[in-house]
Amino acid sequence: MSLCIYYKNRIGLTFNKREHIFPKAIGGIERLDAGVVSDQANEFFANNLEVKTLRMSEIFIGRIVNGYNKKPSKEKQKNRTLPEFLFNREIDSRTLGKIAFNSLAKIKGKDYILKPEFDEFRNWIIGGNNDWYHCKMGKEIIASTQIMPNQSHYCVFVDDGEYLIADVCLYNCWRKMFGICRSFDDSFVIPKGYICDWKNKKEFTLMELMHELAELEDLKYQNLKELGNALG
Repeated sequence: MSLCIYYKNRIGLTFNKREHIFPKAIGGIERLDAGVVSDQANEFFANNLEVKTLRMSEIFIGRIVNGYNKKPSKEKQKNRTLPEFLFNREIDSRTLGKIAFNSLAKIKGKDYILKPEFDEFRNWIIGGNNDWYHCKMGKEIIASTQIMPNQSHYCVFVDDGEYLIADVCLYNCWRKMFGICRSFDDSFVIPKGYICDWKNKKEFTLMELMHELAELEDLKYQNLKELGNALG
């Protein structure tokens, strides 16, 4: 029997669809493997969390300003009105928590994220019955927005010695930090992360980004060295 990373072994689960790591509505590209997130969890997120966060919170402004969606016709633009923002902090936090959980599943795999250490966070995303995670703030910024692609979405994880901390950010602007669980292994002593560069239609890990930046710096160094040699 397949286990859902959100509903675990609940009876009647199906796995016909695949869950986007970052919501498709904000440019998410890659999906988790089949059999990781159930259709029931996918439908719950779409109808109860994402629709409220991505259409009726301040994050909607990011979708308009950054223009991910196809441009509407001039007639539609003329008649379009902005929604009334609800600023539901609990719903928004759970949506970002879901992105963090999906990213963790992408980085570490299904078996890892099914560990009981994640049950409280898992149940909070689905049921919203523990607001402790909603208030987990005040830690130092984990990932500098300076190294991330322009207006990208990302989730970075690090073990701060007490908790596994997730730093989730959309459009390099709206961010939330969570203490997902107590530290229980050394998987995140070195930060790991997953990034959605929706403008360039690609997604990659933090390690892949760091390698790319290192290669660019090395190339700059080599070019300057060659220029110096040419000038004598």
